Amino acid sequence: MTKKIFITGCAKTGTTLLLRMCYAFKDTEVLYKEGFNGHELTIDELVEKESDKKFLIGKRLPPALLSNTRSTETQFTEQAEWVKSSNIGIINVIRDGRDVVLSDGNYVSPRRWISSMSQRKEYSEIIDVEISYEELVKSPDEVQKRIMKAFKIKKNHNFSDYPKYVEDWVYDWNVSVQGRLGIADASADYGKRKLSEDSIGKNLEKYKNLCHESEIEEFERELKEAGYIE
Repeated sequence: MTKKIFITGCAKTGTTLLLRMCYAFKDTEVLYKEGFNGHELTIDELVEKESDKKFLIGKRLPPALLSNTRSTETQFTEQAEWVKSSNIGIINVIRDGRDVVLSDGNYVSPRRWISSMSQRKEYSEIIDVEISYEELVKSPDEVQKRIMKAFKIKKNHNFSDYPKYVEDWVYDWNVSVQGRLGIADASADYGKRKLSEDSIGKNLEKYKNLCHESEIEEFERELKEAGYIE
């Protein structure tokens, strides 16, 4: 029977990076097809998807729990029930919110990051593995070991060998948000590149300029609870 695994997390936290890295696993189908948004799907699509592999790994398509601002109190309740009733594994990815909201032309709002982080507590019972972008970049093989232990999944490659083992076509569609807006050179080298710590610690104060005054306290509370600040 195929074990289905769903990657969640706010945009710009490394969910796409992790999905691509999962090509390293043995007897695993990574749900990634050609075309824009080809790497994302809904939970119900994952539930319905059949595979002849032992493992099936996909990444959330917004709006998804643990990944988006909630519009109603019950918006993600059904998704959580699908996860539990279908025994879907959840890998949740987090990242320092200061880097998230400054990434790719301020694509993610502070409110979205705050909400995604807050939901970690509400939906903690369905999260099998939670990893941070920072540890994924700095210690990829340790992250891989945690995933392997959680799901009893085996590997063909080490995460640290990324992106050598991933086929080029996976990256062909991918341009940055700024690139899609036609900003010159914004999409250069956005796709198949090695792990780099350059995206960590962009600016520790600039995020405040993007927050409404009422959001700063919430933002910093979530930073503290995740261990990003004292």
